[in-house]
Order: sequence, then C-alpha cells, then structure tokens
Amino acid sequence: MNPSPARAGVVALRVVRQLKRDRRTIGLIVFAPIVLMILFGYALSGDMSGVHLGLVDGGGHAALRAHLVSIQDFDILRLGSESDAERLISEGRLDGAVVLGPEGVRVLLDSSSLQIAGAIAAAVQAGAAKEKTGLQTAGQQKAQESAITTRYIFGYDLVMMDTVGPAILGLVVFFFTFINAAIAFIRERSQGTLEKFMVSPLSRVEMVSGYVLGFSLFTILQSATTLFVVTFGFGVPLRGSPITALAVVLLLGAGALVLGSFFSNFARSEFQVVQFIPLIITPQIVLCGIWWPLESVPEFIRPFSYMLPLTYAAHALRAVMLKGAGVADILYPDLLALGIFFLIFSAAATMMLRREVA
Repeated sequence: MNPSPARAGVVALRVVRQLKRDRRTIGLIVFAPIVLMILFGYALSGDMSGVHLGLVDGGGHAALRAHLVSIQDFDILRLGSESDAERLISEGRLDGAVVLGPEGVRVLLDSSSLQIAGAIAAAVQAGAAKEKTGLQTAGQQKAQESAITTRYIFGYDLVMMDTVGPAILGLVVFFFTFINAAIAFIRERSQGTLEKFMVSPLSRVEMVSGYVLGFSLFTILQSATTLFVVTFGFGVPLRGSPITALAVVLLLGAGALVLGSFFSNFARSEFQVVQFIPLIITPQIVLCGIWWPLESVPEFIRPFSYMLPLTYAAHALRAVMLKGAGVADILYPDLLALGIFFLIFSAAATMMLRREVA
C-alpha cells in the first residue's frame, strides 16, 4: 500500500485533538521551556556573589587590601591569625582566606569548588597587579612579584570531575528513585492494587512506610553501584566513610520516594509522570550547586535553592568524599534538612492518600 498524505493527516489531526484535551501537556509545552531558559540564563550569567573570604591583615599591601574589600561579591571576615583562617576553611565556614604580611601574601583555598577558588585567586592576582603599578623601583616590583604563595587546605590535586562527581551521585539516585516511585504508584492505581490496600486494615502511614522500606532496598543497591562507579570508574576520591556517604544518599533517596508518591497523585499515566521531569528534576540541576556553585545563582533565586534537597545532599557528599567529613560535621544543616524534607513530603503523600479515599 502506498503512503497517503491524507491518511497521515488524519492521524496527525487525532494527535492534535488529544493534546488539546490535555491541558497539562499544553502548559508544559508552552511554559516549561520559558521557565527553564530563564533559570539556565541566570545560572550561567557568570556573576558570583556571597563568597565568604577571610582576611588576615598583618600589615602592608594596602592596595591589595583595598581591592579585596571593594569587591562586592566577597563577604569579608577579618581574622586575627592564619590558624583561625585554616580552621574556618576546614569547617566549611570560609571559601578561602588571604593573609597579608610584611613577608608576602599567602592565599588559602578550598578547591572543592574550583570556580570559587579560581575567583579568589583571580581577585588576589588583580589586586597584586594594581599594587605593582604603584611601586617605584624595578627591584620592588621583582620582590612583590614573588611574594604571593598559594596553599590549598582542601583539594590541591582535584579536577573538575572530582568536584562534580559527588553531586552527580546524588542527582542520579534522586532522579531514578523519583521516576521509579511515581511510575510504581501509577501502576498500583491502574491495576487496582492500591485501592485494595486502602480498604484493608493497613493505615495510610503504614502503606507509605512500606513502600519506602521496599524501595529503599533497591535504593541501597543503586547507591552502592553508583558510588562504586564514581570512585573506581572516574577516580573521584572518597576520603570519608563509605557508610556515611551511603547514608546521605539513602536519606536523599527516601525523600525522592515520598516526593514521587506525592506527585503521582497528579498524573494518570507514565507519560504524565515523565512530564514532571522539567518541573521537578531540571530546576534542581540548575539551582542546587551541582555543576556550578550556589554563589553563582542570583540572590533573588537563591532562597529556592535552599528549599531543594539536592542542595544539601550535594554539599554533604562533597564534604564526606572530598574532605573526609563525618556524620557530626554534616548533621546540621545537611542531614537535618534532608530529614525535614522527607517528613514533609511523607506527610503530604499520606494526606493525598486520605483525600483519594474520600
């Protein structure tokens, strides 16, 4: 049978009519690209703000000091000693520090974020260049040229994959757990299994808890496999405990499970679940510091970053894998925030089940 443009047109018209009745799909087609392009545009603007920089002023280098203080993107914290700067960087409270003294300039960096470390080093170099232009003799210029030394508190040998690898680990587990949980709940509804559970003696809390426990077994396997690939396949360091890293990923996965079960209430098919990806997954890729630091996210959008679980999971995994942090080091705010996120959406998923019974 020869292809007929008329018959193909009939099929195309049927597809258009189906889409016209699906307002959710039309909304995603029209508005989702606009939202995502705005998010990507601002996140990739290249501007960076809120960098926490320590400054130890031991005298001299007035031009360099003035240059650093004048940079609005830096939140300057004046410190009394270099040891204080090292301690605060180790605790994650500073992104770096500059120590000024008669013997020269020392730059202390945390290279677990290469972009921030590069911004601090570039600012110091620019300030030093301004200072050299004010010197009067060639001998002074030469002395000043060799006065800047850089020391890495963390990550002197890190490459880009090392810094994004821990965050990608969390992203992969969150993405697949969310999708699998949402699709599983859709299938339970379409097959009538969920309705049978709902008329059984099981409470809604028991139902949601059972699904979380059941999926958690697969999440553990998925987390361990992904962690193995990241560390042994791509050489990302694991300086902390593997158990601690898995605990972070498992808590993130539990949040993705209840989030998937919650959003499954707004979908009637697997195709509609996939439509949630631009709205749920993509903003977290852009806003959670996975590919670029949170400091590059515009300040008026940044509060949304702190509402998303991947922000805290990425920070915790970097601390464990790159800095060797333990549970006590990431308990607040990372693990606490992930726990609160799980409790909120666990309650929301349970309430949605109650509403469906009614």
